[in-house]
Amino acid sequence: MVILHVALAKLDPALLKEPREEAFRNIHRMIADIPVPKHDVRVGAPIIGATTRGYDIILSMKFDKIDDFKAYLAHPKHLELLKRYGPPLLRDMISYQVDGTAPQSKL
Repeated sequence: MVILHVALAKLDPALLKEPREEAFRNIHRMIADIPVPKHDVRVGAPIIGATTRGYDIILSMKFDKIDDFKAYLAHPKHLELLKRYGPPLLRDMISYQVDGTAPQSKL
């Protein structure tokens, strides 16, 4: 089973110490430095913000095993990421995981 991890967050622009795009690059770089198997890492802003309810950053990635995801969450570099970009800068967040191997629905 592939675990798809998705997080949506609201950042407080008054507390952001660098331009938003630079923050996204730094977050991506920090995630890349976490030595846990993961792939398809994405960090960015919504293309169309009208339907986001104020969530202004998405982070998504895939893990091949649940143990890899758990190791990612507990890793000191992940905790460092949360310390740098977490509250109070992070005003709100939704995080969820789904089976990324499930067949896609046809719309």
